Amino acid sequence: MNLESFILDLQKKSSPGIGGKVILSGLALLAKVYKRGVICKREKALKSRIKLDVPVVSVGNITAGGTGKTPCIIELAEQMKACGIHPAVLSRGYKSGFEKEGGIVSDGNKMLAAQKMAGDEPYMMALRLPGVPVLVGRDRILSAKKAIGLGADILLLDDGLQYWPLKHDLEIVLVDCTNPFGYGHMLPRGLLREPLDGLSRADIFILTKSNQVDDKTKNEIKEKLHKYGGDIPVLESDHVPSALTSFGDWKKQRICNVLEQRQGAKVLLLSGIGNPGGFWKTSEKAGLCPVEHITFKDHYSYSNEDIREVFKKLKYTDAEILVITEKDAVKMIDLQELKNSEIPVYVLSIKMKYSEHDRQILQSAWEKLL
Repeated sequence: MNLESFILDLQKKSSPGIGGKVILSGLALLAKVYKRGVICKREKALKSRIKLDVPVVSVGNITAGGTGKTPCIIELAEQMKACGIHPAVLSRGYKSGFEKEGGIVSDGNKMLAAQKMAGDEPYMMALRLPGVPVLVGRDRILSAKKAIGLGADILLLDDGLQYWPLKHDLEIVLVDCTNPFGYGHMLPRGLLREPLDGLSRADIFILTKSNQVDDKTKNEIKEKLHKYGGDIPVLESDHVPSALTSFGDWKKQRICNVLEQRQGAKVLLLSGIGNPGGFWKTSEKAGLCPVEHITFKDHYSYSNEDIREVFKKLKYTDAEILVITEKDAVKMIDLQELKNSEIPVYVLSIKMKYSEHDRQILQSAWEKLL
């Protein structure tokens, strides 16, 4: 177990033991320092935000970890394209080659960067969104100007809630129903990236993974959100499996869905994402039977040796196939071990599903900006 996993495990425990309590007390002191720094930086940045000539739709969250920003961005971009709008996606490209200097992953016509330069989520979005420019870099204002030059008439700001230098015309905040408020503490004691009063900037809340909790839990979350956001809309969405595709077909973007044929298959899961527990639940909802889950830290860069070790472990289970996420698949595109594999490897794709009522509320919100 790495340090990150150890701390996450401590945060979840209601009775962490004496040693655990000592560690959490130390993390609480660090969280106070972090909180002061965040508040200072936030207040300074919010006073001098830059307003662009085209609308900016921010999709973000208050907690660290996976809440579903990428599938939400993809859903919004596809919705906009279907209406004849020309969106572009702006992402930081965390740990990518372009993160510091910035760069164009896709100009909407063709891919212009390899995965390591683009970063995992931006590369995945570029693959999934033909016709939509995807740009990365810490300086999202610089990326925005480039995107406007490529013909974008609306900008989707990925992970934008804490990107304060840029004025957001629509603030969409995602809240993970399985861990909505990051254990109630700031990083590193909990998972909050800024104090909960940051929720007051939201224009729309979207509960993600709402199908993984009961109605009582959802109502408690909504009650707390109304405390910060007043009467703004609280939409519900589910993460649902959309396709199971062989790795070879997925690389060619040839989506040959074999979910029906693989119903009940025993699978070994492999992921390096913000919320690995959600992947297990999603695979079950897809009709698969996970027998084991090998996890790596979020944004992990896989090697051929990693894949060899995974294949060795698979042989000692009764799993029939290896199943990975799209986010992990983009980091494995060039691995020789997968090209030569005799073990079937599949990519499980997911999408965000809304009720038609909530979908219309979301669409009306961004249409008002144009």
